[in-house]
Amino acid sequence: MEADNHKLLNIFSKILCLATAFYLFSYVTADPDLWGHLKFGADHWHTGYMANEDPYSFTAHGHRWINHEWLAELLFYLTYRFFGDPGLLFGKLAIGLSVVWILLKMCDMRRHHPLSLAFGMILAIYAARMGFMIRPQLFSFLFFAAFLYLLHLYFFKDKNRLFFLPLLMAAWVNLHGGFIMGWALIIGVTGWKTLERIACRKPVPQLGQLWVWLMVVSIATLANPYGYRLLVFLCQTLSVPRAITEWAPIEIWSLSHVRFKVMAGLFLALLAFNFRRVEGWEVAAIGAILFAAFRYQRHTPFFAMAAAPFVVHWLTETAGDVKNRLHQARLGRTANITIAVAFLLLTGYQLYSGLYMYVAAQGRIIVNPAEYPVGAVRFLKGNNVKGNLLLPFNWGEYAIWHLYPLCRVSIDGRFRTAYPEAVIKDHFIHQDDTGGWKWLMETYPADIILSRQSRFFNDLIGKTREWVYVYSDRTAIVFLRRNEKNEAILKRFREGRLERPKETVSIYFP
Repeated sequence: MEADNHKLLNIFSKILCLATAFYLFSYVTADPDLWGHLKFGADHWHTGYMANEDPYSFTAHGHRWINHEWLAELLFYLTYRFFGDPGLLFGKLAIGLSVVWILLKMCDMRRHHPLSLAFGMILAIYAARMGFMIRPQLFSFLFFAAFLYLLHLYFFKDKNRLFFLPLLMAAWVNLHGGFIMGWALIIGVTGWKTLERIACRKPVPQLGQLWVWLMVVSIATLANPYGYRLLVFLCQTLSVPRAITEWAPIEIWSLSHVRFKVMAGLFLALLAFNFRRVEGWEVAAIGAILFAAFRYQRHTPFFAMAAAPFVVHWLTETAGDVKNRLHQARLGRTANITIAVAFLLLTGYQLYSGLYMYVAAQGRIIVNPAEYPVGAVRFLKGNNVKGNLLLPFNWGEYAIWHLYPLCRVSIDGRFRTAYPEAVIKDHFIHQDDTGGWKWLMETYPADIILSRQSRFFNDLIGKTREWVYVYSDRTAIVFLRRNEKNEAILKRFREGRLERPKETVSIYFP
């Protein structure tokens, strides 16, 4: 009876974990780069070839473009074409739930208690939640979880399924640059096992197989349109700092990323308590990813995934060693029922909250007009304004989707994959940086300025003959340069014949 109660509680804890993932991964807001991913995928689908040079900007027009996400963008576009917003939303959710399911299967390979499972996994899901937007990195999370699963099968269940690794890598390398994480994982595990053999003179029967599959996986990384040049590019660009939040380091002593830090602290505490019993390769892998996560925020989901099975297992073992209450002492039937009911109530709340978001959004992706230049872009498109468009980084791919080929942008979220370093550096300025904006306006041959509302641009109205203010709303402001290209548009503006968008704008994608 006690075993049945324990098994039932384990099922409830898994359901709670999946319900938590359903709730936390049910974002319905658009990512700033979503428009670009769909546009690039659409162009690839309709033309039948990949653009190796940038066609969408005027600052990097014809510059080399390393599109390491081409297959993900193609899949995104086809999903959107045939299934619309719901296809993208539920596709993202399906990937998120699959990742959690794989992690739960990994936890099943090792001794764990339902309470440890629920606590460790939910903490991991919270730590990883910010990465689960509709972006190509979703595929990196899925494939990284698959890599971890195959390694767990190999080391904890003595089942060799490593032949799947190169097959997965051949797909992953075309989906997202995060394949580097999977490659690094195999390199790290093989390197650790080799170190054990050399330094500790410890027999490692798996070492030969690990080296074989490492070499095959390494060859599989070349199965992309750029070959070895993709690896060279990623190594070069990853070593250069980026002025983007997700590439910023995590401050250890701040109150940011609290759940990630709790999980990191729990991992280190459990490691210290069980130092002589842990698997060296696993600790080395998790430790390296933890270092990467503190250095770059975008790696926190990878740490959460790698650490979750370790935390669940060793939390169970440590609690049993310290208090003798989880496995040696049995929970009574009343306690099991109470915990099960609590799990069910929490599950119901999570499912309701997640479903409410989808229902409230009518199954659509939400575009916040306060964050994106919805009205300003409608103004430009409705009046057939053409030319080079100077704009902020996060608005680039929104503008590409709506205005290309009428307009070419000055910057967008492709960053170093398509833009020279000098262009990127020039554009990463504060909105009220008067000197920086003057430099941009004087240096780059822009015909249109599309900017966020700011003191600098509001002060510019009527104070310069070179730029004419033509539109503004609560979010954005538009100027046109006095030149031959804009002569007809400016004449219509002076005559009051330019069309203005309706005050009520849609909040739905695109």
